[in-house]
Amino acid sequence: MPYESAPFFRRFGARLLDLAFCLLLTFVIAIPVGILLIPITLMTTEAYEGVIYGAAAWLCYFIAYVGLEVFLLIRREGQTLGKGLLGLRVVPAGQWARPRLELLPATSRMLIIFLPFVFMSLSGSNPESAVLEGIAVLGLLSLIASFFLAAVPAGKRRAVHDLATGSRVVRAAKRKIDWKNDIPMVLPGRVDLRKRP
Repeated sequence: MPYESAPFFRRFGARLLDLAFCLLLTFVIAIPVGILLIPITLMTTEAYEGVIYGAAAWLCYFIAYVGLEVFLLIRREGQTLGKGLLGLRVVPAGQWARPRLELLPATSRMLIIFLPFVFMSLSGSNPESAVLEGIAVLGLLSLIASFFLAAVPAGKRRAVHDLATGSRVVRAAKRKIDWKNDIPMVLPGRVDLRKRP
């Protein structure tokens, strides 16, 4: 099935919208996590308090960013909230591939997008470490490469995460956010990734 590659600025706008949604969700998740951490930090020394809160903040951001986007890519047939609002969709790149993104490629795709941010923040935790500085530079180069590949029309605008997971971002019908059905309501024991009828 032929797809038209997504325009760069619409793709960039969708990523910014997705980041905004994920940051909002991070703060929502961080409130109960912060309350749960209060007794733990009271039992530790001040030296470890920053480490505990830093790790918890990264965990909340990871759950919000990677978890929400993987859930939405599968549940909304390749459309995150931002991509749906701007008329984009993530599909497998192969000509004979299924039109739906599966769990493993969706998760790998989001991890490849997320890891450069982790790498760059590691160097800030210990600015004197040459190894961490090198890892941060690799993360930054990965982001620049993705940005460049998504901007250049040759190669159907496939960024690093698209090339690594065999996916493409294409034009699709715009889709409004259905807050009741699109946003995961995690109930103990069950999360359904299939699309509801």
